[in-house]
Amino acid sequence: MVATWSWIARTRQREIIEMYNKHIDKIIETVEHCLRMLEHYKVRDIENAKKEYDIVFEKEKEADDIKRQIIAELSKELFHPIDREELLRMILTTDDIAAYVKAMSRRLLLIINEEIEEEIIEDLMRMAARILNATKLIKEAAKKLIENPKKALELADNIERLEEEVDEIRMEALEKVMKFCDKTRNSLCIISKDLVDSLENASDRCEDTADVIRSIALLR
Repeated sequence: MVATWSWIARTRQREIIEMYNKHIDKIIETVEHCLRMLEHYKVRDIENAKKEYDIVFEKEKEADDIKRQIIAELSKELFHPIDREELLRMILTTDDIAAYVKAMSRRLLLIINEEIEEEIIEDLMRMAARILNATKLIKEAAKKLIENPKKALELADNIERLEEEVDEIRMEALEKVMKFCDKTRNSLCIISKDLVDSLENASDRCEDTADVIRSIALLR
């Protein structure tokens, strides 16, 4: 009976991980289009920047839809409570990445016809690029959770290192924001800092997801 239950639980975990892969794919796409939005904004291609925001909005919504489907599956009785809690934490924490990336894109849309320092935009692009790499590593780590937990742990370490890089870029960006604030309107000053903080929050969620992956891997 124990062996049968173990097989059922393992099969259900695989199914959830497969659904989670679709979820993280939408989050990766959300970050990709956020980065493209920044690239268009940098060269003042406003029309395409707005189009990229629309895609960010749609991809984040699609991620939300998949998240709700996974939660519905987790509500069924074929999971050990600990497994259910850890998987739910992973899904909700990962979903926050897309939410913060969308928040940054929404703030950028507010000032789409304004200009902020190019160096600040470049730092935002560097942050977004690392968040994109981190989300791709999250997907790879999740795939390894059942078959190769040790590899999942290694990938989680790599995600954490990317988050540390984002922290360093954030401090550089904030120095530039402070100088920009000395010569611009208060509204642009506030939004500029919010852009940096939103991406930093997204990066923090990448690290938080890595911590959950570590927890699940150790349970394996």
